[in-house]
Amino acid sequence: MSNSSSLNDTKKIEEINRFIKSFNAKILFPEIFIVLFGLLGNILVLIVINRRTLKSTSSSVFITYLAIFDISVLLSHGINLARFSEAAVFECSLNFFTDLSTFCANWVLVIITIERCIVVYSPFYAKRLCTVNSARRAIYIFLGLSVIAFSINFPIFYDLKAVFKNKTCRIRKNFGLSYRLYHSLLFYIIPALFLLSNIFTIYALCRRTQKLSDAFLKNNRNLDMRINDVNSNKKQRQLTIMLVTISLSFYLFTIPGMIMFLIEIYALKSRDINKIKLKFVLAQLSVIVLQLNNATNFLFYCFAGHRFRQATVQTYYDYSALSKTFFHHYILRNKEYGHARAHDHSASHLAQTALT
Repeated sequence: MSNSSSLNDTKKIEEINRFIKSFNAKILFPEIFIVLFGLLGNILVLIVINRRTLKSTSSSVFITYLAIFDISVLLSHGINLARFSEAAVFECSLNFFTDLSTFCANWVLVIITIERCIVVYSPFYAKRLCTVNSARRAIYIFLGLSVIAFSINFPIFYDLKAVFKNKTCRIRKNFGLSYRLYHSLLFYIIPALFLLSNIFTIYALCRRTQKLSDAFLKNNRNLDMRINDVNSNKKQRQLTIMLVTISLSFYLFTIPGMIMFLIEIYALKSRDINKIKLKFVLAQLSVIVLQLNNATNFLFYCFAGHRFRQATVQTYYDYSALSKTFFHHYILRNKEYGHARAHDHSASHLAQTALT
């Protein structure tokens, strides 16, 4: 009986391994595409948001660091796909970096939401609190605290002794469920609750716009001041809509990802081969869906941000002009210089043959 059961277990393991290899091969191209597309999009975000017309606000600082953390998440996933090393130390280091980058990316979005609330509800305090320097300080403090917290928590969940003894990077026994719940709460559920405050931000923004419109219609004596207020409110409204759209994209990708993640917990301890396969499929699909959150921000910025869209078009024209200048000034000039040298060489050769 024991021999037959062990034989059945061996067959199950072989079948599961074949299934894993087959499924990984099927999703390899979509994963690579998401990584490359996301890296390109976030690099474009860094270029566009740091143009002179956009970089003078605290929101631009947060968007810059959000793009940096998104790039970090995508790079870590790309490195994992490439499998540069099978060493346990490298794998654990990559897991630490991935978790830290994902946490920072999601919570920077929360910081952006809080900043928008302050700007919309209290413009007077926003002028003192929501500055470029204060935004940078907030990011540095947040990043420092995050690194310290993750350095403390990582050894709690991961068995670091096994890294050096057994050369494997794994979560401690009986900590699998705890880690998944901790990961779900801290990385996605709590940030999602904070992002619900965007409802009140939109409501306050609509009320403020209505008040400014009523005041503009009733009193035209200070016309220039009214026009400046309306223009300032219009810019803030456009920026708020763009950032609220990013928050909605967070729900769009994280809710399906979290549903898959939680269903996977149900199949965690099952020995049924179909449930084990389901667990693996859901795990891989949840990773892909959650990474779309890090890869698509550029599209949502362009879709919802009028000023960002204009800056993107202007950036395209500027870089097109620069590339044309480079092409004409260096490449064509070098070709002409090469043709001239060849012509001179052939002329001198003909002169020498004529003399002889």
